[in-house]
This record gives sequence, structure tokens and C-alpha cells, in this order.
Amino acid sequence: MTFWEEVELVFSEIGWVPAICLILGTILIIVEIFQPGFGFFGISGGILVVIGIIWRIYNSGGGNPVIQFFVLLALVLGTLAIATVIMMIALKKGWLARTGLVNKDTAVSTGQTKGTEDFGDIVGKEGVTLCALRPSGRVEIEGKVYDVVSNAVFIAKGCTVVVDSVEGGKITVKLVEETKQ
Repeated sequence: MTFWEEVELVFSEIGWVPAICLILGTILIIVEIFQPGFGFFGISGGILVVIGIIWRIYNSGGGNPVIQFFVLLALVLGTLAIATVIMMIALKKGWLARTGLVNKDTAVSTGQTKGTEDFGDIVGKEGVTLCALRPSGRVEIEGKVYDVVSNAVFIAKGCTVVVDSVEGGKITVKLVEETKQ
């Protein structure tokens, strides 16, 4: 038999069960390509494709089973390659970017939340320690109380400090002068 006769034999004598397994398996693998997840669709699709190919070869009426195997495998892989190319083009041109398949949002808000208050406006301002800084403690600046850290220096209660730097929620202060109580 020639190669094309083998190809014709593969499709002319295929039964319903292997055809459904091959088609459904290929669709499930394509779903996994377009919407990657835990692998359920990809694994299920792969199993169905293998079952469909084995069933077709096992129940073949004649011909070379090796050639039939490679014809079916090439058909499935070709279909998957075309689906992958379509997905890449769609992502590049933005067709899929406008759908729910591509999530561009982050899980964290891009703006500031209450948990990350901006203390940048108090840099350079003076305040008074409410307790000893060893090296952390509390300082009152313009009537508001802040949790601060000194530059690894002990600063006694009631001393005047100036805000040296702010990194996120960490306010670093340094001693200006001691005040008497």
C-alpha cells in the first residue's frame, strides 16, 4: 500500500469511539493552551487522544499500524500547532487581550491603601520623643504620634528629634538636642 492509501484507510475505517476521543481530546488540549490552569484539560485531552489512537490502531482492518499511528499523531500535532499559532497571533494583535483570557490586573491595588500611608511630608520636621528610643519608640510631630526608629542610637524621653528619612512605613529620626523636663 502507498502512503496515501494508508491515510485514506485511517479515515475511512475509523469508528465513532476513536473519532470522538481524538476530536474531544484535541479540543481539551486546545482549551488548555488558551486557558492554562492546573492541567486538567491538557491531561484529560492527552489521555483521550492516546485512547483514540490506540483504539483506531487496535481495531484497524488492515494496513500498516505504524504508518496509521504517525498519520493520526501528525494530524493531532498539526491541529495543536495551528491553534498555538492562532493564539500567539491573537495575543500579539490584542484580540485575546480584550477578553477575559488575559488578566492584566494585579492582585494588589496600584494606589496607596490605608496600610501604606505616605509619610514623605514629615521628612525634615522636628518632634519630641514620648518614650526612650531603643532604637524604636514613639515621637509626637505637629500634634500627631508616629512610631519611629532612631539610627541605632539610644535617645531619651523628651528629646527633640528630626525626621531623617522615610522608607515605606519606616520613619527614621536623629537627635537634634536634648530638652529638659
